[in-house]
This record gives sequence, C-alpha cells and structure tokens, in this order.
Amino acid sequence: MKKLLYLLCIFLLFSFAIYAFLPSYLSVSYNDTPVEITIPEGASLNYVAQLLYDADVIKSRTWFKYRSKAEGIDRKIRPGSYVLDPDMSLEEIFILLQKGAPQDPVILTIPEGFTLYQIAERVEAIGFGTKEDFISTTTSYFEDKDYDFDTNKLFYPLEGYLYPDTYYFNENQSLLSIVNTLATKMQDVFTTEYKERAEEMGLSVHEVLTIASLIEREAYNNSEKATISGVIFNRLNRGMPLQIDATVIYGIGKGKEHISRVLYVHLEDPSPFNTYKVRSIPPGPIAAPSKTSIHATLYPEDHDYLYYVLGADGHVFSRTHREHLVNVENYRRLMNQN
Repeated sequence: MKKLLYLLCIFLLFSFAIYAFLPSYLSVSYNDTPVEITIPEGASLNYVAQLLYDADVIKSRTWFKYRSKAEGIDRKIRPGSYVLDPDMSLEEIFILLQKGAPQDPVILTIPEGFTLYQIAERVEAIGFGTKEDFISTTTSYFEDKDYDFDTNKLFYPLEGYLYPDTYYFNENQSLLSIVNTLATKMQDVFTTEYKERAEEMGLSVHEVLTIASLIEREAYNNSEKATISGVIFNRLNRGMPLQIDATVIYGIGKGKEHISRVLYVHLEDPSPFNTYKVRSIPPGPIAAPSKTSIHATLYPEDHDYLYYVLGADGHVFSRTHREHLVNVENYRRLMNQN
C-alpha cells in the first residue's frame, strides 16, 4: 500500500511538473537564427505545423495546432513568405502569420565600399527602423556569434562583415534577420578556398577583410585591385606606412562622418586607423569589401611598385619615390586643367 501511494505521489508530481513547465517550454520558438518560410495559398493547419516543425521553429506540431485552434487563428493564417526570429513566442508567431506577407519585396541595395554607418542609414531610409537600432542590432549579433578578433579599437564590431549586395526583404523583416542575411552572405563569399589561402599567407579572416576594405576604397576599378594589393603587401613587407587617405578619413570621422579633403593636420591624428602614423594595417575594416577586393587581397599581383596616384583613367603606379613625385605633379596639372 505504501509503495502504491509513493508511486502515486511521484506520478502526481510528474504530472504537475509537466502541467506547469511544458506549455511555456513549447510556446517559444526553437530556432537560434532567423528562419524564412513560405506558406502557399490554401495551406492547411497541418501543413503549416509540419513546415514550422521541419524548419526547427516549433518543438511540437501537436501543441502548435492545439494553441492555434484554441486561439481561433487556425483559419486566419495567410499565405506568403515570413522570417521568424529566435525566441519568438507562439503569440508573436500567430500575429505574424495573420498579418500576411507582402507580394512586392522591399529592396535594400548596399554599394561596395559602404561603411556600416552608411548601411544603417540605407536601412533606415527604406523603413526598417532607425540607424541607431540597426547598429545596436549588429552589436548584439556580434556578441551572440563566435567572432574571434579584438574589438577594443573598433567603432563597430561588424564593420566589413556585412556583404555589399542587393537584397530582397519583406516589410515584416526584423533588423536581426537583415543583419543575419548580410553577415551570412559575407561568410558564404569567404569560401573554404579563401580561408585556406589566407592561412597559407599567415593572415586571419579579419586581416583579409581589413586589407580588402582598403583596396575597395582605393581602387579606381576592378582591374587595378590586384595591383594595389601588391603595393600594400610590398609596403608592409618593407615596414613602410601604407599612407592611405581613406583610413585617415575613417578614423577622424569615427566611422560616421566623411571629410572630402585630407589636410596635413589630419595626418597627425593619433587614431590607430591613421596609416600615415601606424606602420601596419588598421585594427579592422573601414568599409564593406566586395568579393573582387577579397580575391585581390588573397592573390596580390607580383610586382615591385611601392606608390600610386590617381591619373587620367585610373591609378598610375611607380617603383621609386622620385617617379611617384613626377606622377603626383602630373596629377596636379591634370586637376588644374579641369
């Protein structure tokens, strides 16, 4: 008899635990990254439950269907594409699925060489929240992922890690899902081949993206990127400062403001991004590099150029400082003629 009572108490405690904790456990999304799903026209509740379960969004199809019917939304789910963020409650998922997804996408175009701050401004301009919220989301995203570089001297930890491209979102897109899409695209562009090549060169991914961002901001066109990459590595190998104006501009503006002209006083700025003072690459990227710039970083042109200056149709390269001064003077004459 005592054994029976003991078993009965255990059963009751177990039942209470299930009743008290299981609903809350089953009522939060299971995915740890944003997930996009598409619900077709005329989809049944069973279909939607299976779709969410297969996408690892919900933990139980039965609980999802029970809650859907209990709250009367089982016949209100609208077709369309949806992005489901991590840690969404079932209530939030139900609200989203009843809103419906727009047929026309919202287009976000990020030009190559944009800074993270400029990307934030572009995101704000198309109605996805304020630039401050976007920047805050990039910081939170960085903290949740396994990036392994020092951020002490950086203005934005994800600078250079959001790939410049044209993206198509829906109006229900969250800032987290936007950041995840941009960051994931950069990870996809940085292929296994690129990682292996970087390791051969003794470079980290962070260093590659940093150099690629310099090339992105310096190159007149894609055809000269590998040549500029060669100049950068030649100067680094000789212990020469890179003397790249774009890094000075980035440091003075703290990643936000942009000055149109670099003055001699700016070259004395103590920022770690000032490559006139620091004989190394900056502590991080200064913009979003394209694949062509990343490729040029990993496969620099083999030459003995140490200098370049803008000419009539792209940059003019030189091996000695004397040759460089002649090219600079030619550039000044060209500017005066215009």
